[in-house]
This record gives sequence, structure tokens and C-alpha cells, in this order.
Amino acid sequence: MDIKNSFPEYSDEWVFKYNKDIPLKNQIICTSNYNHLLNVRKIYTNNIYWGVIWTILDRYNEISHNFRCKDRGFSEDFVDNKEAFVNIFINKFSNDYFTTETFSNYKVIKPDFLQEYETKFLIDPNGNYYATTAVINNTARARGLYGATTEKNHQEQLKELGVSIFNRFPTEEEVKFHIIDKHINSLSANYETRVNTEYSQIKVYHKSEI
Repeated sequence: MDIKNSFPEYSDEWVFKYNKDIPLKNQIICTSNYNHLLNVRKIYTNNIYWGVIWTILDRYNEISHNFRCKDRGFSEDFVDNKEAFVNIFINKFSNDYFTTETFSNYKVIKPDFLQEYETKFLIDPNGNYYATTAVINNTARARGLYGATTEKNHQEQLKELGVSIFNRFPTEEEVKFHIIDKHINSLSANYETRVNTEYSQIKVYHKSEI
């Protein structure tokens, strides 16, 4: 992947700052399964730590901003620990959530709702519902509401993710609540402070912060 030519300095919502005298590939935090971890930043509301957003450039040259709240195991100490965060990114996120599947064999269905967010359902090669994707604020691509076809997988997803779609498609209300609303809230400019971690050489700022 040509990281340099795929990397924006500015989007409708986000500004990317990095050292132009150093090769961009040397400034990413890590790479796993062709997914480049560009930045990790903490969110504070009223000076109280609330959660984390991390930004990746995936194998399809798409940038996504991904959010987890502190109650999902992402304490401030954990996020500040580069080794710990990189470890969970490599062993969990880059394998489970970020385009590691061969999506050329997946089908896309557009539901008849929330198309202002380019909402799509991904269908696996066996014809089972896999996940929902949407584009938030015209720049941030979100994926979630993963599907399960066995009771065991369903329970595992409920425990890990807090939600699971069992042998069906999500409803409009589920997509809006779990993907649209949560990501809009996590990416909104209403949070008082976003702090780039010390190990993030590529800095990411909301346009309201510049």
C-alpha cells in the first residue's frame, strides 16, 4: 500500500499532523493484517476521562475512527500503555473487526433506511448476515452490530460487544442506536478535550480544535 498517497492532511472533520521530514511509514504506531494504526487519543468530558478513539488506515485505503468507552476495559492507564494497546489491536481488533476477511466473497445489501449514512449490510459467503457499516460525518466509516449464527457465538458477542444480531438482520432502531448515534456522539465536538497519546507521532485533531 502506498501510505503516503493514501493519507490525507485534512478532511471535513479531522486534521492530521505529522513530521513531513520523516517517512510516514515510520510514524505509524503499528501495522497488522495490512491495517495501519495511525493514532490513539483519549477523550475527556468535564476533565473526566471517558474513553478512547483510535484511527486506522485499512487495506482498502479507507480511514476509520473507532471508539470504545472506559467501561469496556479501556481505562486511561491501559490506553496510555503503548505495549498493552498495540497488543490488543494486533490480537483482537485487527483480526476481528478490520477487513481481515476476504470481502471479495461478501455481498452487500442496502437496507431501505438510513441511507443518508450509506448504511450497508455485509453478507458472508454462506449467506449469513455478518455486520453493518455506515459513514458518519461524511468521513468516519463505522462497522458494528455483528451477526451470530450459533448460540455460543451469540453469547460471546453479547459478553464482548454488548450486542449481537442472532440469525437475522438488524432493525432500523438498532442500527441508529448502536452505530449511528454512538459514533456521532463519540466523534462530536461536544467533548471538552481530546488528547493524543504520547506514542502517537501522527496527531489527529477535530477541526474545532484547530
